[in-house]
This record gives sequence, C-alpha cells and structure tokens, in this order.
Amino acid sequence: MSEAAISQPENKEPFLRQWILGLQPRAVSRDLDWGIPVPVEGAEGKVLYVWFDAPIGYISNTKELLPESWETWWKDPETKMVHFIGKDNIVFHCIVFPAMLKAEGSYNLPENVPANEFLNLEGDKISTSRNWAVWLNEYLVDMPGKQDVLRYVLTANAPETKDNDFTWKDFQARNNNELVAILGNFVNRALVLTEKYFEGKVPAAGELTECREQRRQPGSHYAGTGSEAG
Repeated sequence: MSEAAISQPENKEPFLRQWILGLQPRAVSRDLDWGIPVPVEGAEGKVLYVWFDAPIGYISNTKELLPESWETWWKDPETKMVHFIGKDNIVFHCIVFPAMLKAEGSYNLPENVPANEFLNLEGDKISTSRNWAVWLNEYLVDMPGKQDVLRYVLTANAPETKDNDFTWKDFQARNNNELVAILGNFVNRALVLTEKYFEGKVPAAGELTECREQRRQPGSHYAGTGSEAG
C-alpha cells in the first residue's frame, strides 16, 4: 500500500463523523444457532455479532502464537498499531473495536487505519454467494505457475483511494505490456549484457566517479534519468 493511501483519511472522516454525530445503540448479539455464546446470564440462545467478536480474535490469535510476548504487540507504549482494512469494516475498526480497547484500559489504540476501497470484477461487485469472484484454486488449475502474475495485477489495481475494477482484458494487457515487454525485456537485456561483457558474472562494485556520485544526490539534474555527462 502506498504512503499516500496510508496518510490520507478522506474516505473515513465523513463516514465516521456521520456515525458519531448520530450515534445510536447497536446490538452486539444475534439469535443464531452457531457462533460465540454471549457470556451473560439470561442471554441463553444468543451469540455475539461476528464483527463485535472478530477483532477480539486478533488479540487471542497473537496470544496463542506468542504466549510469552503477545503483550508487546498490544500493550507496549512504544508499539504503534496500524490496521489495514477494507472500507466496509471502517466502523468496526475505527469506532467499535477502539471503544472496547479504551473501555478495558490497558491496550494500545490503533494509530492509523488505512481503508482500501472496493475492488470490483468486470464492473460488478464481487459476490461469493453469486459465484462472481476469481477463485484461487480454479485460477491455479487454469493458469499453473502464474500466481505471481495475479499478485502483480491485484497489487497494481489496489483500490487505495477509489473503487477499482479487475478485468481479464486488463490482466492480459498488464501481463503482456508490463511484465513481459518492460520487466522481461529489462531482465533479458541485463542478463545478455552481463554474459557478453562480464562472462556471465556480476562484477564487483567499483568506486563511484564524481559524475555518478553527483547523480545520486537529491535534486540532481541527472537523477532518475539515463543521461550522464563526461
């Protein structure tokens, strides 16, 4: 996730302000036959609402994995906590869970909660119940060995500041035009020239010339270009 997406709160503030100014009681239980039972006398048959209960699982999971040091991650004053989420979970990570932590008193509150927008599929909202999704097991069968291509395209299309769309046409274009034509060509040229001029071995780093040293300085006329004088 980019630094801009982490630092910009535009997609959260109006939403949270509206929630807080019009704060209403909200049930934290459901009448279901599965889930975590509400641990209160008289609440038999009720279970905790999943998004009230789920964030607590972050703590219990840390405690299970790191029984000797879990408090370092959650209670140490030097620890800075950042929650990376989707925008549909903003209310739980920015209001409900912090309120629970603050009420308990000994836990760190999240310092920042970057929230991604939605990633759609071919112009329509992804829905597992409607079978409108890219299923990883099927993708790996249809395109064996291409998991890094999918990782790249999803990263390039990450909806950091606005909703974005995944399409197979864009998938094909990014694979052919960016991974093959640009990255692949760069790697191929580097390997060919290394073989041609250095017997296939990466040469040891030499001393920087004055010109090359100047190019490394911020604000240099040559910084970020392929030009070099002298």
